[in-house]
Parts: sequence; structure tokens; C-alpha cells
Amino acid sequence: MQYELFDTSPSLSATELEEFLNEGGTCDVKLKMTRNRVSMVTVEFLPDTSIKVRTHERFLNAPLEILTSLRRYIRSRSRGAWKVVADYAKSVQSHAERSGSNALQTAGHIYDLKVICDSVNHEFFGGKVSCMIGWGRGRPRVKRGRRSKSIRYGSWDPTTGAIRMHPLLDDARVPPEFIRYIMFHEMLHIVVPEERVNGRHYDHSPQFRALERAFPNFQGMQRLAKDLLDVLV
Repeated sequence: MQYELFDTSPSLSATELEEFLNEGGTCDVKLKMTRNRVSMVTVEFLPDTSIKVRTHERFLNAPLEILTSLRRYIRSRSRGAWKVVADYAKSVQSHAERSGSNALQTAGHIYDLKVICDSVNHEFFGGKVSCMIGWGRGRPRVKRGRRSKSIRYGSWDPTTGAIRMHPLLDDARVPPEFIRYIMFHEMLHIVVPEERVNGRHYDHSPQFRALERAFPNFQGMQRLAKDLLDVLV
């Protein structure tokens, strides 16, 4: 079974969003994610009936209604659907997401992320890490067939300064130490900068991996990351 432990994208991966845009359609939609803040989303209808979509990576965390409108525009070229998508793109450009990050919810039914964040911060980082923390939102359902299960347990967004934890972790079957481990991983992203090699960026550098392995019972946490898929997904 394949699994994804971590990702800098808050809700969906590019592959999952591409699947969502293709779901139920007849054209082949090819998706490319960008960090271009000038052109947030473009759709190109090609002569071979395939469709090329380029979106800012913020769309990976867009509400379901926005993603559904994008899919509807791809299929019908509806002006109404495109207006919904365009308005969302403008809101991202005007930093609406940054304002929304201040309202992140930390208290869950089982776990309070602020308590856990403060504990991890003081134990491993001397209380010097500054970030916002909250539970992430749900995701649109994607029909996977026999595809592998995956959970993005946590994410760090350097633009908004926020760590988001997957809401499925707010479960009594998830050991608190595992949530501490995920929190530790995401906080490492704050203190260990990404590396750029030949124009590519790497979030998990050798230095990052070395520090991550210092977490108590690191191997056990890795095994638990796999085992929890059968419990939570």
C-alpha cells in the first residue's frame, strides 16, 4: 500500500485535483500547479479535445464549490462557473486566505492542537517557533476505484504562516504521540529552509531528515503512519 505522510499542500494533491476535474467527463484534463501570483488560473482548450489547466497551488485548498465550478467550466465553458472561479482567484490575490488563517480552529472533539503545539514547541524548539495552528478542512470526495489510500497528515504553509492538521486525526484511535510527531515534522519546516538544486526545490533536505529522525520512537511513528490508513481512511 502506498501512502503520503506529509505535503506542503493543505487539502488535495495535484493528482487528486486532476482526478476530481476529470471525474465524469469525456475530455482529458491535464493539470499543472504553479506559484504564479499574477495568473492564478488558466484553462486552455486544445485542438485534440484535451484541456490544459494551470492553477496556483492555493486551489489545492479551495472550497468544494470553487473546484466544482472549475470542473463545470471545463465541461461547459459556463460564464457563471468561470466568474465563481475568477472571483476566488482574486480573493487569493488580495490575501483573503491570510485573514482566514487567523480564524483556524485549534480545539477538536478529542485533541486541542494549541496545547500540543505549545508542548512540542517548548520540548524540541525551546519555544522559539512562531506559527498559527488549526484543523484543516475536509476534502471533496474523489472516486478512486482501486487506487491506494492516502492521508496528508499535516501541512505547513509559509505564505500564511499556518500549520494545518488533517481533521481525521481528531480521533480517539490516534495516539497523542503520533499527533505530536506530525506537529514536530511540520514545525521542522519552519526552522529548516527548503533547498534548491538545479532550479528544483526540496522541502525534505538531508538536514531535515536527520533532524526528523531525532524524534523519539521515529521508526514506530513511521509504522503507525501506515497502520492508521486502515483505521482512518
